Amino acid sequence: MLITAIETIFLGTYFIINSFRFARPDFFNSVASHIDDPPFAAGVIIIGTVILMAALFDIRPLIRWCYVGATAVWTIYGLAFLLQNLEMFGHPMAHLDCWLMFAVATRVILEAWAGDSR
Repeated sequence: MLITAIETIFLGTYFIINSFRFARPDFFNSVASHIDDPPFAAGVIIIGTVILMAALFDIRPLIRWCYVGATAVWTIYGLAFLLQNLEMFGHPMAHLDCWLMFAVATRVILEAWAGDSR
């Protein structure tokens, strides 16, 4: 859970440093063009910080929701990158970034599924 928190905080930090990373084709502009804006990135940092606090202080009820939040963040960003690949390059394998985000989301799901049952 600590690694997931740090990854999520770094994702938000990356989008604050590199704002407006996504290209703006027509469909993408109306659907997900704001996902790389600083307010959304700040929200991702807040989610990562909550996950970090829940993991450090072992807050059991919150940890379950942190898995859900982390999976949602990484899946949404993975879908945004996939949509950009399809819109800009015509195929989903244009860049590795979306598949790495889906890999993190899958790892979080498997970690939640295989976690301890205390």
